Amino acid sequence: MLESDAAAWWQLRAESLTNEPLAFGKALEEHRATTIDEIARRLREPPPDSFYLGAFAGGKRVGMATFIRESGLKERHKGRIFGIYLSAAYRRQGVGFALLSTLLEHAQGDSSLEHILLSVAAGQHAAQELYRKLGFATYGTEPGALKIGAAYVDEDQMIRRARA
Repeated sequence: MLESDAAAWWQLRAESLTNEPLAFGKALEEHRATTIDEIARRLREPPPDSFYLGAFAGGKRVGMATFIRESGLKERHKGRIFGIYLSAAYRRQGVGFALLSTLLEHAQGDSSLEHILLSVAAGQHAAQELYRKLGFATYGTEPGALKIGAAYVDEDQMIRRARA
């Protein structure tokens, strides 16, 4: 995604946090405190070897995903996928698969990348199915990873070998 996509990215992120509050670590209230200018800066200046992708249908932004490469010397062999979201009307049509396939292809362009990690709420079965189709496997579960009011959400930790 480009800096010029900041307003659309901000809106789609707000949609994701409104429609799927149990699936994300950020609260809608926190997102609302983030300005479009801040989003534009992030899109313009991502961390090294990191990037944001969008999915488009009919000229509309309908999906997003973020890849962040670890920067520490001992963790540089890993990257993480964050903020994966696809508008409900576009699910189960191959759009999410295409978005994440593109992300994986781009991330794996760096031969030093060995592991790609992501977290997914334990109850997000369709998302977990998609990730498994793309070669991810669950390696653990963090109980109570998120706390929303008095409720807790467990998160499954998933990994994909970059050369899978």
